[in-house]
Amino acid sequence: MQSATNQTLSLNEWTRRISEEEIPVFDHTAQCIASASSGDETSIASLSHLILRDTTMTARILRLANSVFYNPANRRINTISRAIVLLGFDVVRSMALSIAILDPLLKGIQHEHALQEMARAFHAAVQARNIAFQRKSKDPEAVFIAALLSRLGNMAFWCFPYGLAKKLDAAYHDWEHPTKAEIAVLGFSLKQLTMSLNNEWKLSTLLAEYFAGLNKNDAAIKDIDYASNLVMAVEEGWGGIKTKDCIKKIADHIEFTFDETNLLVQECAHEAARTASEYGAEAASQLIPLPNIDETDESFPEQDEEPQAKHALQMNILRELTTMLHEKAELNAILGTIIEGIYRALGMERTVLAFISPKDNMLMAKYTLGDEKERLKRCFCFSTEEKNIFAALMRCNSSFWLNDKTRGAMNPLITNEVKTCIDTLEFFSIPINVHGQGRGLIYADCKRSGRKLSAEEFQTFTTFGEYASIAFDLIASQTGK
Repeated sequence: MQSATNQTLSLNEWTRRISEEEIPVFDHTAQCIASASSGDETSIASLSHLILRDTTMTARILRLANSVFYNPANRRINTISRAIVLLGFDVVRSMALSIAILDPLLKGIQHEHALQEMARAFHAAVQARNIAFQRKSKDPEAVFIAALLSRLGNMAFWCFPYGLAKKLDAAYHDWEHPTKAEIAVLGFSLKQLTMSLNNEWKLSTLLAEYFAGLNKNDAAIKDIDYASNLVMAVEEGWGGIKTKDCIKKIADHIEFTFDETNLLVQECAHEAARTASEYGAEAASQLIPLPNIDETDESFPEQDEEPQAKHALQMNILRELTTMLHEKAELNAILGTIIEGIYRALGMERTVLAFISPKDNMLMAKYTLGDEKERLKRCFCFSTEEKNIFAALMRCNSSFWLNDKTRGAMNPLITNEVKTCIDTLEFFSIPINVHGQGRGLIYADCKRSGRKLSAEEFQTFTTFGEYASIAFDLIASQTGK
C-alpha cells in the first residue's frame, strides 16, 4: 500500500514539474484550445482570437491550411477565420492543439528517443485518422488528437528526463517488457504519465476512455488501438507477420479487402511522414518506417499496379485542370494543381517545378513538394549553358525518364553537382515550353523508398506536364508575351 502511495506521489510530482516548470504556457493554452467547442459564429471568433494571440501558431496553422493535405484544391487561405470556414472548426482546433502540444516538446528534445516517440505519435495519429475516415466517422479529428497524445508521456519524459535518461535506456535492455523497465526506474509507466498529463490538462476525453479500457468495442477506440499496434509492428518490417496481422484486423474493421487495406496503410505512412514535416518535426518524420518493395511478397499487390483510387484521383485532378484552363484561372493556381497532381496522384516522393532565370540562364527550383523540399529548393540550380543533364533536357521537346535503359547515354551529363543535389539515378522530367521555347522544367522521383517507376506513371506524368505548357501558351496569347 505504501508503494502505491509513493508511486502516485512520484507520478503527480512529474506531472507538476512538467506542467509548471517546463511548459507552463502550454498548460494554459492547450486547455483553452481543447475546451473550445463549435456551434456558432461566437465560437469561431473565440478560437480565432485564441490562435491569433500567438503569431508563431498563426503562421504555422496558415501554412498547414494551405498544404496539399488540408487544401488539395489549392484555394489560398490567408486568415484564420477563413481557414475555420473552409476546413471546419474541428480541423483547425486539431491543428492548434497539435501545435500547442508539439512545439514546446520540440524545443525541449534532449534525447534521440524523443524523436522516435514523436515519429510513432505522428504515424499512429495519421493512420488512426485515416482508419476513422474510411469507416466514415463523424469526428476523425478527435481520433487524430487522441492517437497523437497516446505517447505524450513518452515524449515528455525523453524531452525532460531529469537525469534519468541513461538509466531508463539501460533498463530497456535488461527487462523484457518496456513497462516493467519504466516502473523499475521511475516507479510508474510512461503510459501512466500520459494519462496523468491528459487528465491534468483536460485534453482528450477519447484518450482518457482509451487508456481506462472503457468501451473497447467503440469504433473510435479500435481506430486508435489498431493504428498504434500497426505503428509498432512496422518497425520490425512491413513484410512481417505482425504487420500483416495488424493490416488484417484493420481490413475487417473498415470492411475493406486485405490488399486494399495494405495499399491504404502504406500510402498513409508516407502521408504521416509528410504531416510530421508540415508540423515542423522534420527530424521525426525521417524516423517513420516507410514501406519498401523488397519487403513485400506474393500476397501483396505489386508496387507498379495502380490502385483504382489512384486512377480516380488522377482523372479528377486532370478534369479540374481542364476546368481551370477553360475558366482562365490564375497561372500559379494551375501550376500548383499540376505539381499537386504529380505528387499526390502518382505518389511521387519529391516534385520540383523549376524556371529559367532570364538574367543568367539558370534553371532554378521555384516550388518543391515532398521529401527534402527545402534542400532541393536550395540545390536545384543548374546553368542551361553548361553541360549537364537538365540543360540537355531543356532543349528537348518531350518528357524524359532516366532509368537503367536511358542512363548510359546520359552518364556524361550527370555531373557531380547533379548527383549531389538529386542523389538518385531514376526520375521523370518534362520541359515547359512556350511557343517552342523552354521556360522551365518539372522533375519528380521516388528517391526515399527507391520504388521503381512504371511506364503508366510516366505517361500520366507526361500528361500533367503538358498541361503546364498549355497554360503558359494560353497566358502568353492573352498577354501578347
